[in-house]
Amino acid sequence: MNRRVIDRVECAVAAALASLPLGARAGILGDRILIALSGGADSVALTHALHRLRGGGRDRPGYNLMAAHLNHRLRGDESDRDERFVRDLCEGMQIELVVEGAEKLVDSSNLEERARDLRYAFLRRTADRVGAHHVALAHHADDQAETVMLRLLRGSGAAGLAAMDETGPGRIVRPLLRLRREEILAYLEAIGATYVSDSSNLSPAIVRNRIRHELMPLIEREYAPRMSRRLVGLAREMRALDDYVSGEGRRELHRRLRAGERLDLAGFGDLHPALSSAMIREWLRERVGDLRRVYRTDIERISRLCAAGAPGSVLRLARGWRLRCEYGSAVLESAPVTSATPFAVELAREGVTEVDAAGFTIVARLLRPGDAGFRGDMSLAGAPPLEALFDADRIAGGLIVRGFRYGDRVRPLGMTGTRKIHDVFIDRKLPRERRATWPLVESAGEILWIPGMVRSRVALVTEATDKLLHLNAKPCANMENTSLLRI
Repeated sequence: MNRRVIDRVECAVAAALASLPLGARAGILGDRILIALSGGADSVALTHALHRLRGGGRDRPGYNLMAAHLNHRLRGDESDRDERFVRDLCEGMQIELVVEGAEKLVDSSNLEERARDLRYAFLRRTADRVGAHHVALAHHADDQAETVMLRLLRGSGAAGLAAMDETGPGRIVRPLLRLRREEILAYLEAIGATYVSDSSNLSPAIVRNRIRHELMPLIEREYAPRMSRRLVGLAREMRALDDYVSGEGRRELHRRLRAGERLDLAGFGDLHPALSSAMIREWLRERVGDLRRVYRTDIERISRLCAAGAPGSVLRLARGWRLRCEYGSAVLESAPVTSATPFAVELAREGVTEVDAAGFTIVARLLRPGDAGFRGDMSLAGAPPLEALFDADRIAGGLIVRGFRYGDRVRPLGMTGTRKIHDVFIDRKLPRERRATWPLVESAGEILWIPGMVRSRVALVTEATDKLLHLNAKPCANMENTSLLRI
């Protein structure tokens, strides 16, 4: 038995575990670690090392072990062989095992990505069910080098070149990340452990395999010996840089976030590009959940849009998200963009009128002198922004609630002449996509009222008013929170 090889691997694993809060929770053996066990050399080595170290030590608390295996069912008998091997291994080591079979992967588009998504979802689900505090993956230094090279080829920036960390995201830990593949194989030989091989790892159809078996050996042989180690060092340096810049980005983000998760764009163009990019990445991480399928070009496009700050500008992002600029702020949202449908609804003079297309309910009441709520003075200055008072006898025609039409004008109270409603919307900073559905109250072709914005000079309440029409516009509970100014 090669004691030096064994000590090298197990000391590296123990050092990685030392950074975790093991033993911080109640329990005889401390935390539970769930191992992602495929049956391949890397995960088998990790399982053996964790199993040998599990009892803890003088300066190291112990932990419970469990394993999880997902049978992707992509390689027929070979996939079933892997499952049998894993079951036998865990039975012999007395490690509790959770096994699940994947469905509908054979005909999936982008098979590699789909399989990875299913695998991580399985691990999260299993960790939740068994109460695992950490999920151990068997990525090693050669995997790290390949990831950095793959991301270089795809044009990743500093954040992408940071590649994988020993801890995170979430409960993930990678205790083998500082070890080379050759050290892992030597460890398995030293302890007399067997493993299975995945034939798909030799397929040239997979880009990572071509990098592993063709590109990296060529570079190290013809151009840059020890290139893999240099890439691992680059990842470590990029990780430290990204940790620092991301921290600054989070601080800037939290300084700028306003109610409703809106990002204040004041002075955005004056930020250093590294800081603004880091802030955007942290914003996406908080709102979307992760940065998968977010590329450097996406960050650059978002930065340009935020710097311009043009109200109504919309940028479509991956996974159904979009960025929308308002007046002096930006919003990240998953709501789909839909085209507005023209609407016109007859408004009852007494009772409730639902205006679904506008997202409002309008309640109308007719009041006479002596009724509760009747106000015989001009009474407009003190009216809430979503309420309006009219002399009912001066409204000759029926009342209609409709959407905005190009060319609409209103005769605002306190002004002479008319004003374009489009200009009113701009002054009130109403988002462009809400303009077509904002309710307008009309009678006989005249706009009487734009709830929350403008009351016209039509049918004013005076001391001679005998019958008063009171309108109260109530936004639906799920309507987007828009700043409404007083009339």
